[in-house]
Amino acid sequence: MGAMTLLVDRRGAELKLSSNRQVVCLRYPDGEEHRVGVYALRRIVVNGDASVSTAVIRAAEAAQVSMIFLPGQSKGNFVNMFPYGESHFKLRFAQYQSYFDEDIRLSLARKMVVAKIRAQSECLNRHHLRHDFSKSEAQVNKVFDNAALMGIEGSVSKSYLEKWRTLWDDTWGFKERNRRPPLDPVNALLSLGYTLAGNSVGHLASLYGLDLALGFLHIPSRNRPSLALDVLEPVRPKVDQWLWEKVQDGLFTPKHFYQTKDNGCRLDKKGRSIFFPAWYDDAEVYLQKPMRDSLALMLGTLRQQRYNILYE
Repeated sequence: MGAMTLLVDRRGAELKLSSNRQVVCLRYPDGEEHRVGVYALRRIVVNGDASVSTAVIRAAEAAQVSMIFLPGQSKGNFVNMFPYGESHFKLRFAQYQSYFDEDIRLSLARKMVVAKIRAQSECLNRHHLRHDFSKSEAQVNKVFDNAALMGIEGSVSKSYLEKWRTLWDDTWGFKERNRRPPLDPVNALLSLGYTLAGNSVGHLASLYGLDLALGFLHIPSRNRPSLALDVLEPVRPKVDQWLWEKVQDGLFTPKHFYQTKDNGCRLDKKGRSIFFPAWYDDAEVYLQKPMRDSLALMLGTLRQQRYNILYE
């Protein structure tokens, strides 16, 4: 697995595999072509309508290259395709056993919520925004079901966003968190940032052989990588911070967005040409440690369970 990201962001693009099965060939309708070795890639990002051959998908799986399909200007959700690290299959067995053990499942969910609350507090402290999440953090270890835990997480996140949104100038029109579709530029950035970060943590977790459909905080649901969402929770405040810093640096302005009735607020072509390189050149480096730290919270418990499975 390499380190490059191949971004396909123009309508009518075609992705095919070379005759030797080692090179991905990208061709645009105007005749422009690009070629990149499969094993030089970490992921392929397709934004909008494009034609992707099944040979490319198979080669990506074999080379442990993840793929993410973004809806572009169309309605619909994003779609992730992750490779699996089969050498870690014992961890996946431990994941299944942990999920069906109510105490372990709740313990892992609590860890994710506490880590997120602490990350949110750290973000607000950086901006000297007064808050006190200590009571909520203490309550996490007193609840005994997932619904109550999600209630605490939701309450803290609401309070956090009320504080964090005060950092934004009125020209951004950011009043509250909204999505599907996002209604203002800040929400558009948050949705895109969380989507790409979710792909990265999902890719990381999949390399350990974990089943992304089986989460501990986010209950399994059709077509949802619940485990990736679990790992993503403590990373979200870091995404928030990165986006805010880039706006302060002048990388994005409200002029880089457009609004439609059906699809809400989206980055325009120029905005995307700025966002994606900045994300994969800078944000991925910035978020790498938070992502690995978040996954490590889960892996510690699962590795102990793997030990128990082998020696019980």
